[in-house]
Amino acid sequence: MEKPKYDVFLSHATPDKPAVEELARILTNRGFSPWLDKWNLIPGDPWQEAIEKALEDCAACAVCLGPSGTGPWQNEEMRAAIDQRVSDRSRQFRVIPVLLPGSERGEPSRYPAFLRATTWVEFRETLDDEKALHRLICGIRGIPPGPDPGEAVAEGARPYRGLQVFDVGDALFFFGREALTEWLLDKLRTDRSGSRFLAIVGPSGSGKSSLARAGLLASLKSGKLPGSDIWPIAICKPGAQPLESLAVALSGAPRLGDSPSALRDLIRDLGADSRMLHLTTRLSLRDAPADRRLVVLIDQFEEVFTLCPEEAQRRAIIDNLLHAATVADGQTVVVLTLRADFYGRCAAYPDLAAAVSDRQSLVGPMTRGELQSAIERPAYLAGCELEGGLADLLLNEVESQPGSLPLLEHSLLQIWQRREGGRRLTIAAYREIGGVAGALEKHAEEVYAGFSEEEKETCRQIFLRLVQVDEQGRATKRRLGLDELASASVVSRLTDARLLTTDQEKQPTVELAHEALLNNWARLKQWIEQDREALRTRRRLDEAMAEWLGRNRDPAFLLEGGRLAQVEEWAENHKDEMGLEARELLAASIAERDRERQREIDQAKALEEEQRRRADAEHQRAEEQMRAGRRFKSLSVGLMGILVVAFIAGGIALRQWRKSERQRKIALAEQLAQRSRLVFSKDPMISLLLSIQATKLAQEGGQPHLPVAERTLRNALFTSQGFPLATGKIRAASLSSDGTRMALAGTNGEISVWNLESAAGPKAIITIPHDQLSGSVHHLAASVIA
Repeated sequence: MEKPKYDVFLSHATPDKPAVEELARILTNRGFSPWLDKWNLIPGDPWQEAIEKALEDCAACAVCLGPSGTGPWQNEEMRAAIDQRVSDRSRQFRVIPVLLPGSERGEPSRYPAFLRATTWVEFRETLDDEKALHRLICGIRGIPPGPDPGEAVAEGARPYRGLQVFDVGDALFFFGREALTEWLLDKLRTDRSGSRFLAIVGPSGSGKSSLARAGLLASLKSGKLPGSDIWPIAICKPGAQPLESLAVALSGAPRLGDSPSALRDLIRDLGADSRMLHLTTRLSLRDAPADRRLVVLIDQFEEVFTLCPEEAQRRAIIDNLLHAATVADGQTVVVLTLRADFYGRCAAYPDLAAAVSDRQSLVGPMTRGELQSAIERPAYLAGCELEGGLADLLLNEVESQPGSLPLLEHSLLQIWQRREGGRRLTIAAYREIGGVAGALEKHAEEVYAGFSEEEKETCRQIFLRLVQVDEQGRATKRRLGLDELASASVVSRLTDARLLTTDQEKQPTVELAHEALLNNWARLKQWIEQDREALRTRRRLDEAMAEWLGRNRDPAFLLEGGRLAQVEEWAENHKDEMGLEARELLAASIAERDRERQREIDQAKALEEEQRRRADAEHQRAEEQMRAGRRFKSLSVGLMGILVVAFIAGGIALRQWRKSERQRKIALAEQLAQRSRLVFSKDPMISLLLSIQATKLAQEGGQPHLPVAERTLRNALFTSQGFPLATGKIRAASLSSDGTRMALAGTNGEISVWNLESAAGPKAIITIPHDQLSGSVHHLAASVIA
């Protein structure tokens, strides 16, 4: 291929010509041949054709963007250069965005998509910026910039993080997100609304945390924004106690201290006052210039929804973050990373939803070029090299695959650990680990196979304790204290294998190394599926415990009914997973249930005795009246008047007997209702049938409503049998003579007939509105299934 005549075409707007001409002189002094219209256009020649020909004669095009923005002809040049770049199959022609001193990027929508995704060169203060000039020269030459001038190469260091996040200290090896990092910096630099809020949103496995830490925060620490190299930074993951996590992170800021009493007070104040984060920043920076900032990164912000069970805490941390990031003259910069599938959860908090919507950056998939940079450049800095064709194998497997970054990093680490001669990364190692798709599964299985049978069970329990399942069935990771897990040796081996990660900074904690394990390790997915209901029950217990503790152990917030029975059954097989407070909640709930049962037994006995006394008294009066009637009858022989009196007395006695019989049935119905409630927790179906019989007896005795029986009937149907019963009162219930069908009449205006012997449990046969029936509602239930 013919060598280009010029090294770089300098595209610019007319007002920026002096600065671009100075840049052309600098490049010329460095041995480059730039094409500049002022220098190269021949007076009298058609300039449009000359510019088109010049682009073809150049190896690269530098799109210089100054304070005045782009002019119409520069737009044409820029788009022509991009077209030439896209059509160049050799990929040797390069288009380099160059920000001139005194200018800002502005909104990304101002530029073509190709330019937005390209790494920029920024001369922020002056054209004498040696680092920026070095990057421009490397771009013109088409070579990686490598370390900046004077920066050391990390010979022999571990260049890949595996499943671990790239932290601020790992920035040297963090590649592929340079363009997106620059856009994030620009959002913090140029926002004119006064907001200092930024949400980094993306799907799981897109590298949000690494971008925030090794990209944005590391750039701030290196001084990419004026004075940002001395800005204090607080990083936290919310966890189950987000206010505590935030307070611990803030304790490292200047002048705040980390004494237990100060920490306790800060947690309390954050929960009570939405201004507290802002005031804490003011205290920390009280002697600093007004442009000094405290940067707060809330990494994995979705934990506010998935791990925090208390709405009060959730609301408090959201309000503090938003107030600190938006208050006039504030000095707090708030950065969140948020999984895209939890974006909708923000809608329940209008101010948060507005902030995330207005001030977000969406993390999309990396381009092939960005992925290649992430694969090759860390190895280069560590003094390693890739065997020819290895990069293409990796790229072909992960390009355009959502959530593939953690799998790629894990594969690269595995390949690096198997390098030949201490420096060569080989295709043989790639095949040995099973490629990108199989590397994580194979590694996890190898670690698991190295345990004894007893240790394997411990391993299963550890992983399940570090997972939670929400009501929608989604599995996410959770964080626990190191002392909450059994077998420190198993935890240590899993951590050494980088399947778990620990945080030792404040309180030792453990969590899954990455959520990629949840979707890419078949054994763990199987464990979760087998234990899904137990995991849900544990989550509900955690939420109930947090609510109970948040209400100062108010008995009104104890577990009861079906929830208590479910947790009690779960606790039989998961005692080791229950902390002290969870045990206290369960014990207090059981004790309260037992006291309630005893009260019900005592009340039932007292009611039974009272009913018995009444029935005996009524029966005795009826017998006396019948004897009186018989005496009158014997005395009235031959006497018409006496016969009439005797007949009337007999009628009165009969009515009294019938009344006594009705009262006896009502008393019996109430006894059955009390017994149905007592057996409810052990056998809901028996409780259900007793409640139905009690309701029928009460109706026969002339009492259409029996509240105790109705309440137990509803609980039994809803909790154990799956009947979608309306919330209104039950007016009538009836069971068919063969026990196969049941009818319920409720105040919701309908009668439902159920098949009790269906294979899948009770099944609705028909539902009939009251307006289609006639007769007394108390007999309709029986007549429908008669």
